[in-house]
Amino acid sequence: VEIILTAMEYRLLLQLVNNRGQVLTRNQLLEGIWDISGDFVNDNTLTVYIKRLRVKLEDDISNPVIIKTIRGIGYCIDK
Repeated sequence: VEIILTAMEYRLLLQLVNNRGQVLTRNQLLEGIWDISGDFVNDNTLTVYIKRLRVKLEDDISNPVIIKTIRGIGYCIDK
């Protein structure tokens, strides 16, 4: 199934996939998705993009199995 992603969603997903099995902190993710044009991407924006990715990828966003939250640390995609 083809899933349409925005550029920011794609960069975020790519960062998670390229670091599969590793927990990435919110700061690591923010650094990786910093807008090329120099626009600031803040912590709340990251939360919104994670939610948008989950809506597009997960069967049940209230129980995500692809993009997992590691409470107090960040996010990961399992191997």
